[in-house]
Amino acid sequence: MRKFFLRAFEKEQGLQSAVRDLRAGRHRDDVLEDAIRALEQDPAEDTVGYGGYPNVLGIMELDAAFMDGDSRNCGAVAGVTNFLPISVARRLMQQQLHTFLLGEGAEAFAYECGLQPEPTLSNVQRELWERTVKPLLDARGERSLMDIVRTIPSPRKRNLDTTVMIASDGNGLSGAASTSGWPYKHPGRVGDAPIIGAGLYVDSRYGGACCTYTGEMAVRAGTARFVVAQMEAGKSVRGAVEVAIDDLSHLRGGRLRELVIHVVDREGSAYVAAVNTEGSVFYQYWNEDLQQPERRVAEAISFTFAT
Repeated sequence: MRKFFLRAFEKEQGLQSAVRDLRAGRHRDDVLEDAIRALEQDPAEDTVGYGGYPNVLGIMELDAAFMDGDSRNCGAVAGVTNFLPISVARRLMQQQLHTFLLGEGAEAFAYECGLQPEPTLSNVQRELWERTVKPLLDARGERSLMDIVRTIPSPRKRNLDTTVMIASDGNGLSGAASTSGWPYKHPGRVGDAPIIGAGLYVDSRYGGACCTYTGEMAVRAGTARFVVAQMEAGKSVRGAVEVAIDDLSHLRGGRLRELVIHVVDREGSAYVAAVNTEGSVFYQYWNEDLQQPERRVAEAISFTFAT
C-alpha cells in the first residue's frame, strides 16, 4: 500500500506539513488530526472550527468524525460548543466506549480525556451574526426559527462546508472530517460529516469515500458507505461513484441540491465527482510518486431529480 492523502478542501494550507510527516513515517492519524486542527484554529476559514458560522441563534455547534480503516473503529461528535472537535472525535475512537456523542455529553467526555476548552466563535463571525441575523430574530414576531433559517441568504457564494481527509501511511487507511456546518442552521442540525457511512467511511481492504456540500442527501442515501461497498464488489473508484450517483438520482423531496463525492481506493487511485454544482470544485491529492500535492478539479456531473 502506498502513502497518499485525499483532501476534500481546495486550499493548500497544511498540506506541506502533511506530506513531510507522511514521508517521515508518522502515523496517519497524527497527520490527520494535526492537519484538520490547523484549519479548525484558523479564523480565516469560515467552514471549519473557530472561523466558522454559528447557528441561527448565534451559538457555535461543531461536528467531527474520525475513522480507522483497519479496525473500522470510529468516533464522532456533534453540536460541540466549547471545544474544537476533531481531537474529541479521535479520542472517542481511541477509547472505543461509544461511537457518537452529542453536545454536553461530548464535552463531558472531552474534559475526562484531559482536553481543554478553546474559543470556537470568532469575533468576526459574532459581529456578522449580530448585523445580519439577530435583527431578523428580534423582529420575527410569530415566525418560527425554521422559517427564518429558510429565508436567510447564504453568506457564502459556495456551500462547501466540510473538510474531510483520507490518508494512508503505507500500513492502512484512516479518515477524518470537521465542519461548522450549514451557516445559520437550525439549532441541533447535524449534517453528514459526523455520521459514519454518510459523509465519511474508510475500509483499508478497499478504500474510502467522503462527501461535501448537501449533507442531507448523503445521510439519506448512506453515500460514503455505499461507495465503499461498490469497491468491495469490484467497481473502480469511478464506477463506484457512478452507481452512487444513480442511487442519489432516485431521491424524492427534501433538500436536493449539490453533492461532491470524493473516493480513493486502497492503492491511492482517486476520483472526485461534483454533482449539480455551480462552477469548478477543487480538491487536494498527493501520493509518493508526486513531489508536491496537486490541486485537482472534480469532474462535473449534472442530472435532474425525477419528480
